Amino acid sequence: TGSVATGKKIMAKASEQLIPVELELGGKDPLIVFEDANIDRAVAGALWGSLTNTGQSCTSVERVYVQESVFEKFKEKLVEKAKTIKQEIDKDGDSDIGSMTTESQVKIVKSHLDDALSKGAVLLTGNDWNGSDKMIPPLVFENINSQMKICKEETFGPILPLYSFIDEQDAINMANDSEFGLSASVWTADKSRAIRVSRKIKTGNVSINNVMLTEGNPYLPFGGVKNSGIGRYKGVHGLRSFCNMKSILIDGNSGKIEANWFPYTKRKYELFSGMTEGLFGGGILNFIKFLIYGLKLESYSDKVGKKGRV
Repeated sequence: TGSVATGKKIMAKASEQLIPVELELGGKDPLIVFEDANIDRAVAGALWGSLTNTGQSCTSVERVYVQESVFEKFKEKLVEKAKTIKQEIDKDGDSDIGSMTTESQVKIVKSHLDDALSKGAVLLTGNDWNGSDKMIPPLVFENINSQMKICKEETFGPILPLYSFIDEQDAINMANDSEFGLSASVWTADKSRAIRVSRKIKTGNVSINNVMLTEGNPYLPFGGVKNSGIGRYKGVHGLRSFCNMKSILIDGNSGKIEANWFPYTKRKYELFSGMTEGLFGGGILNFIKFLIYGLKLESYSDKVGKKGRV
């Protein structure tokens, strides 16, 4: 697990020895809120999904799409809740978020913030951050557009860019407009819509009415698509991806010479041709033809085994 750049280097090096790799790389995970969703729960989920570990999780929410009919309501509640987030370095656990881990990541957050503001974004919370302190407060944005770094690149920090969408297809298009495809979450009271949208979002994982849920489930394969990686780990599929499969077949008719083995004859060719035509011809008559020619071949192979060329 790591960045896209590091993953590509590992893949290139491994390819020299034809070593398979499992890569879980960057993300720009979308959270989609429809107008029939439980808004209070969706707000709480968006806050936790984007701010847990101060936004330094591979499946952190980095894009929040809200249906336009409830956008203002959602925004007001989110901003209100974001301002109550308790941030400090507290070994007793009496705080919500802490600091960034590295200076280099602080610089990325600052770069994305400056770029967004220079291109028209509006910062709704976190205006008091000095741009260098590792204790970055929740940064809630609106008026985001696709030309901004914060829309396209992984930030890996405590950001909540807000977007509005018109309808279901609009939300799907916006969510898929990314080079990443790790995880996503869909919030709606309509189960059919939730499943429909989840299937159309181009990610490796989707949580419905929850967030960052698939990552922690040991029974589900986890991984991304597009620039978010290759392969899966965890679950049955994940276990198999770390194994080399081997096929072993034990023949139950070891005393017989197979019909498809040498010698080849005109009669054998006719039988195989008839069986193939019956197999792929379609219809009940062709199926009967397939069975008849197949049985003749079985009988033919027994004769070959006993008598040689027939």
